[in-house]
Amino acid sequence: MVDFLNSVASFYSELSLMWPAGRSCSYAAVLMAALAGQDQASDLTINVECETKDAILRLNESTTSYQCSNNDNWVPQPINAGVTTVNVMADKLTLELQTSSVAALNFFAATGAPSLALSNIDLLNFENFGNLKSLTFRGVVFEPISVNLILPNSTTDLHIIDSALSDLSLPDYSDVLTNIELSNTLIDKFPKFLYERKLNPNMGIDVNLSTITTTTTLTAPESSNLDANAKAFSTQAWAIQLRMSCPTQALYQSISAMQENGSTVILCALQRTSASDGILSTPQPADSNGFGSANLGNSSSDVATGTSIAIMLVILAIAVALALIILRTYYKHKCAGTNAQNNDTTATLMSKGEVDTGKGSFISNDDLLRNFRLPQSDVSTVKSWGSGRLWLCEYRGKKVMVKRVESEVTDSYVTKALIVEARTLSTISHPNITNLLGVTWLAGTDFAVVTEFMAKGDLKTVLTSAEVDLDISAKLSMCFDVASALAYLHETERILSVKQLSSRKVLINEALDCKLSLFECVPSTDNSRGPITYGLDKIVWLPPEIITRSSPMDARKHNIYAFGVLASEILTRTAPYKSLIDKLGNTMSDIELVSRVRRQDPLRPHENRQEFSSAPAIVRQLIEQCLSYAPMSRPTARDLVKVLSFAKNEVTTISL
Repeated sequence: MVDFLNSVASFYSELSLMWPAGRSCSYAAVLMAALAGQDQASDLTINVECETKDAILRLNESTTSYQCSNNDNWVPQPINAGVTTVNVMADKLTLELQTSSVAALNFFAATGAPSLALSNIDLLNFENFGNLKSLTFRGVVFEPISVNLILPNSTTDLHIIDSALSDLSLPDYSDVLTNIELSNTLIDKFPKFLYERKLNPNMGIDVNLSTITTTTTLTAPESSNLDANAKAFSTQAWAIQLRMSCPTQALYQSISAMQENGSTVILCALQRTSASDGILSTPQPADSNGFGSANLGNSSSDVATGTSIAIMLVILAIAVALALIILRTYYKHKCAGTNAQNNDTTATLMSKGEVDTGKGSFISNDDLLRNFRLPQSDVSTVKSWGSGRLWLCEYRGKKVMVKRVESEVTDSYVTKALIVEARTLSTISHPNITNLLGVTWLAGTDFAVVTEFMAKGDLKTVLTSAEVDLDISAKLSMCFDVASALAYLHETERILSVKQLSSRKVLINEALDCKLSLFECVPSTDNSRGPITYGLDKIVWLPPEIITRSSPMDARKHNIYAFGVLASEILTRTAPYKSLIDKLGNTMSDIELVSRVRRQDPLRPHENRQEFSSAPAIVRQLIEQCLSYAPMSRPTARDLVKVLSFAKNEVTTISL
């Protein structure tokens, strides 16, 4: 746990950087923002060397010193008005801040990701740091997770990098603040600083809305502020991300997010301004620009009459809404009761003749999909399979997998997108990629794609199963299967690739053959990398160029890097960076990996485990090449096939 307390004037602040009890950690604070024209001699480094002990650092205008918890002596440190960098080697650091003329203050965890916690106060207050121009936090998790940060009028830059927090509020700052950076930072809520006031239009804001996991409710003034800010910053990534899902010139009642095919979709619930909508109106407040201003009547009787009508309409709206909910629930239960078998949600695949003419004629008229029609007589029942749109079905007495559009989805774009995907999938045929069996329409839903079922599940499940025996020959065969599929995809006319390759995207049958999931094969130009998210077992599979957002971007090279991670997992039968994850946890280990990439540390997902070290040298060398920082230095998929084929033959020869 980390305790970070700040105050001003007669109060003092405390900063705590703390690891779980008994865990040895070291931290290094580095300068993240330099002041233009500042002399190198003005930089100050404070080393707090308390190893695994707790520590206190006192910082004020005249003196600076620190004390370790196992020692009564205070160690004096130099102090000046320049840039202060704090290197911390302690389980817990309590920072007592009174007042300072420091120009830049940086806290950075170079090893691991400590928590940054506030105790006894709810503000992170730097108001009495009158010359503070730049404030940086890197690699920390804030506690409380909702941060209220008070900055002095002098601050121009705020950086929160490779960190995690729930929310960020900046209730009071001057217009000189021109840069807010939350780079690679996990934030659970829609950040408050984007809607608590109208922002300076000259400000640069870097924040990723794709990490949102909770719903944020907005008042009418807050919604008005957000709408104004989204317009003012319309060219910035966060505003574009918001506007892709939320309409302009609208009041938002709440903002949330959902995961859709590995990407985050922002959801906005609108506050209706018309009583005829059947939803309680929330008037938009007037501002200096006249946005949202209401035309009020001149007489009190008009107001009273309007109020009475509004109340009646609200009551009517509530009654209608309740009736709709009851009818919808009844209908769903009735449908579920009709189709239920053994408590499974079921549906029936329909032939084209049993749907409307438009749907039925579509498959027949499509040159690519015509030969993939499935008649109803060959298909039995289906049940939901995990999350997303996958269903487990039976086709001619055999289990199959179905990807379909859910019945609740009314947007025709979703159906069209799956149809376009089906056209691409119909051109793919390889023994190490799951086979497309057909396309059809699903009763009560929409267009559906049917593929073969892999009985053993995904590769990660097989590797962690004690019931599955894998010798080095079997492991190399698994690697070879995946490499063969990649070579096929990368060499197709359209140049296909696997979207975010991982051990979850590789499926296993009873014979322990590996096959890439057909649904994960996409054109390389469509293999969007999306935002970086922490704690979801995704960072370990990302190549350095995606994490650092550098070029060139080549989806095939991304696949090769992920293959290096995958092959490491196959050889060791252990999750990538498992020791690091066990030590730091899912989110903190991801943040540490990002830090390693930025430092260009060697990347070893296998962690040099015994199983990896005993693998053929040529295979180990191949994996290291796959994990290269330079995309062009990585082998091609065809190179993988050649090397693994040679290694397989060598192992077979030796065993004979």
